[in-house]
Amino acid sequence: MSDTSIQDFYTQQAEEARGPESPRPSRRKRRRKRVIKVAIAAASSLVAVVGLVVGGGYLWVSHEIGSVQRIHVAALDAKDQPLAPPGSMTILLTASGMFPGADVPTGLIELIHFNTDYQGGAVISFPANLLVHVPGHGEQRLGETLALGGPSLMIETLEHLTHVRINHYSQVTYSGLDQIVGAIGGVNVDVPFPTTSFGVHFHEGINHITSATALPYVRQPLVSQVTRTDLQENLFRAILHKICSRGLFDTSNVSVLEAVVRAVSVDSNLSNDQLVHLARTLARHMQGRGESILVPTAGNRDAGFTTPVYLETHIAKRLWEAIRDGRLAQFVQRYPFTVTPGAPG
Repeated sequence: MSDTSIQDFYTQQAEEARGPESPRPSRRKRRRKRVIKVAIAAASSLVAVVGLVVGGGYLWVSHEIGSVQRIHVAALDAKDQPLAPPGSMTILLTASGMFPGADVPTGLIELIHFNTDYQGGAVISFPANLLVHVPGHGEQRLGETLALGGPSLMIETLEHLTHVRINHYSQVTYSGLDQIVGAIGGVNVDVPFPTTSFGVHFHEGINHITSATALPYVRQPLVSQVTRTDLQENLFRAILHKICSRGLFDTSNVSVLEAVVRAVSVDSNLSNDQLVHLARTLARHMQGRGESILVPTAGNRDAGFTTPVYLETHIAKRLWEAIRDGRLAQFVQRYPFTVTPGAPG
């Protein structure tokens, strides 16, 4: 067989293996295919970029949250804590910081409670000069328990008083409060009466609190502890409302998250994922799914910090039951005077 015959033979075999050849696509079709390929490549690149941005933002947020100071609280590991409905959660929030020139704590004490599956809840505020039984110390003002035995003793005291299980603990430092307020551009609070604190005057009605006026607002040395608790709670609710309702924990608002991280401490049992989940839950809470309640007291509401006030035991008992049973909405309907004003829009 000649070389030409051999070449023709293999050419024929190759053509038979390929089968009939499709007609060559037109120039327009070839151009369309190239456009589609370019579009697919561009879309894939966009998805990859978005994934990197979102992933990077998540990693950054996780890193920042991981920087929150942790506090070991032995009472949270105690075996004799009260039982709680599955899926509910209660967090004790306090504040650290002293009045200038006086050994008097600022006195913020709140239970942030979420019902089962986080469906509703409330922020319950306690006056620091509320007289209670403190385990191992007899009758004391509630605010003094931190100095006597730290957050563990305050948790034991509140659990003994309310029979509500406290799952976590958080503390905010007033030294960082002005930075938070500054980072979010200030907040509006509804002040119920004119007052002056450390040379700063707050008029009755809506006041815009800035980084310069935040600390004078919460300290209020000329009002009673019960009234100071009202004012402090109003500011904290306004801060939470603005952060949550406007999405200020978004990765584009670096200064807000950094300011909060510097000012807040939490118990060592609270993981980063739980903190993120709580932030989202608080966002829903601040959008109308919860109430803000001041623990009912008897005696002189205008008494100073060193003069104790007492529980209005009948209503307080109903409040503890409502927390445990997830019926806080029904409680505030029956006792509307216990609800503190909401944050202005």
